Amino acid sequence: MLSWMLSSVINGVTALSGENKLSVLTYHRVGESYNQLCMDEYLFEQQLIWIKKYFNPIGLTEALALQKKGKLPRRSIVITIDDGYVDSFTTIFPLLKKHNLTATFFISTSGLEKGYLWDEHISLIIMTLSVDIEEFLFEGRTFEVSTYNERIKCAKEISDQIKYCSLNERETLIQKLVKQTKKIVLKHDFLNELQIKLLYKQGMEIGAHTVNHPILTYEKSDVAKREMLDSKEILEDIIGEQVKYLAYPNGKLGIDFDENNQNQAKECGFDAAFSSDWGFINHSPKDLYSLKRFTPWDKSEAKFCLRLALNFTGYYMKLDK
Repeated sequence: MLSWMLSSVINGVTALSGENKLSVLTYHRVGESYNQLCMDEYLFEQQLIWIKKYFNPIGLTEALALQKKGKLPRRSIVITIDDGYVDSFTTIFPLLKKHNLTATFFISTSGLEKGYLWDEHISLIIMTLSVDIEEFLFEGRTFEVSTYNERIKCAKEISDQIKYCSLNERETLIQKLVKQTKKIVLKHDFLNELQIKLLYKQGMEIGAHTVNHPILTYEKSDVAKREMLDSKEILEDIIGEQVKYLAYPNGKLGIDFDENNQNQAKECGFDAAFSSDWGFINHSPKDLYSLKRFTPWDKSEAKFCLRLALNFTGYYMKLDK
């Protein structure tokens, strides 16, 4: 009964929203991680089941092509995965295959060599501090770190502090953190080239997410463009095909990327570029380099599906998780 009622509501809401609209979902890590955007594996699979049950999951390239022709099916959903950690291959990919779904993986290529991205580096440093450390001093601030939750908070606040620095400034601060804690060697937790090739050969799409995951507006123009172009070329060398899409790091228009970066993305040869601003895609050439995405994190079937259906209308429900 619940499924029938929910399906009726979703169909009604999306019918009222009009035709030819696309929602693109954003995920990051799935499984065990200190990353604040990490999702429980069980919940991720449940969301895949709900997406199949009530919506029309579709590949990104096919979705944009159909939308351009005005033939996109109602309630169309694209799944995207940002960053490129190894759980993209070991956890997310098997679940996608299990449910006969596809996704686009946006990969920051510095992780191929380093084994992690800068924010995960910070989290690992803080979370693995000796258990007898109760306070941690960094850049003039004292953080309480005696409990797990305090360490999570500390890692987030330090990451937020460092995020809006240039790449050179960010690296200087991280090296200070490394020197202070003597946490130099970290495990490789990122995709490798073979895994990326296998994802692509098994029907997944590969997109760029810059090299070092910088805030593009905080970099010089030539550095920002090189971040986009180098990641594109590295990934193209790996899969042997064109990389068509870019996801901007952090991804807020006017804060993390701007009109200049949009023009640069086009100059680099990307067909489209994606933000993290909430909303749906209503095809228009002027929007191709600031396409919106959406992330409903709800743990219940009804709330997740209702919020996702309402995204097609441009209205965002404030529901408790």
